[in-house]
Amino acid sequence: MAKIFTLHQSDALTLPLAGGAALHATPFRETPRVALTLFGPGGGNAGGVILNASRARLLGSWLLRLADEAEACAPAGRSRTVRPLVR
Repeated sequence: MAKIFTLHQSDALTLPLAGGAALHATPFRETPRVALTLFGPGGGNAGGVILNASRARLLGSWLLRLADEAEACAPAGRSRTVRPLVR
C-alpha cells in the first residue's frame, strides 16, 4: 500500500461535503500540478489524484459545463446558492 503524505495546506482550497467530508485542492509549488484529496468525516485521508496543470484546467472546464447544465435543468422556483470560498 502506498504511503500518504500531507501536503502544504496554506494555499489549499477546501470544499465542505456532505456528512462532514471535505475535498481539498492544493497547488504544488515546485511543479505545475494540482492535488485533489478527499478527507472523510473523521479527518482521515480517503484518497485523491494529482493532475498536471492542463488536466486540472480540463477538469475545471468540465465541472463548469456540468454545473451550467444542471442549473438550466433546475425547477424555475429554485434559487441558485452561491457559497463563499473556503480556505
